[in-house]
Amino acid sequence: MRVFKYRGGDKEILKRDLRSIVDDTLYSAPIDSLNDIFEFKVLIDEESFNFNLFNNNIEHEFFKNGLIDILLEYIKVAHGYGVYSLSKSYSDELLWTYYANSHQGFCIEYELDELVAYSLNDEYITDVDYQKSIPTITSVDLLNIKGGDDNYRSINRKLIATKSKKWGHECEVRIVTGTSGLHKYDFRSLKAIYFGHRAKTSFIKTVMKVLKGREIKYYKMNPQKDSYILDRVEINDKYSDGFKYRSELATVEEGAIYLTESNEMYNDVLLKAIEIARREPYSKTITMADLSVNKGSADNPVIYVYYLTEDDKGMKLYLSKDEIDKFVL
Repeated sequence: MRVFKYRGGDKEILKRDLRSIVDDTLYSAPIDSLNDIFEFKVLIDEESFNFNLFNNNIEHEFFKNGLIDILLEYIKVAHGYGVYSLSKSYSDELLWTYYANSHQGFCIEYELDELVAYSLNDEYITDVDYQKSIPTITSVDLLNIKGGDDNYRSINRKLIATKSKKWGHECEVRIVTGTSGLHKYDFRSLKAIYFGHRAKTSFIKTVMKVLKGREIKYYKMNPQKDSYILDRVEINDKYSDGFKYRSELATVEEGAIYLTESNEMYNDVLLKAIEIARREPYSKTITMADLSVNKGSADNPVIYVYYLTEDDKGMKLYLSKDEIDKFVL
């Protein structure tokens, strides 16, 4: 799914945002810093915590208050989460006005799955739910947390991803992180940048210059003559011939291929798979290549290449024999 991030502000804010893109990082904001004062606002249905399980009121109140205390403690902990807000639309005129400095800023297009794959894959990703009323958390929400991820998401959806219907035009998608702050992402998840209708030519040129070599598409937003609709018009990348970003080849450890009777016939395929993996932008050191035992088929086996990134994170690249044969080095 394609998602969009609107950015804009004074020179210092634009400089900060551009630096974040250059560094392949996103900033997950503290929940208390978000612009909606009703963020994290929920009601607790205390009556739902009344259970006919005890012989006396003292035991009942002790159990009831204990559950409510657990809920309040969870809400307190969740206040430490971070939120990276995105939209499903690149052409909402209000978003361009509010978040892109009255059409002078820009909007970033990401592929969501690729955006979270590098370091955010385990984080909570959700559409925002727009409601007329503040959500109510009941004992069922709390007790069902142990029932699986769907129930866990249910309570978080009420707590972290519910807003007033007045915000509905934003079509917001949230990446909720365990902590606020900067998080790395794969630069290839950034597919395009849209410039506002009032964006200065000098700013557009600067963005293209600092992001050269990344194969990004660029667009300019223009209003239609006879309607309240914004259209995108593709514009040429002035630095399309720039040196390819992250094009250094990874090193290969000695003994990365251990030949056996089962994989010896695929030696040439394994060697080419390693050469492909060396060209992966985040690959620093190739440590192993072999046949996958649980992917592929006899006619089209799958090779996996294990490599370390610059921050020593282990990654696997899976390639079918057909993909390897077709790849042009």
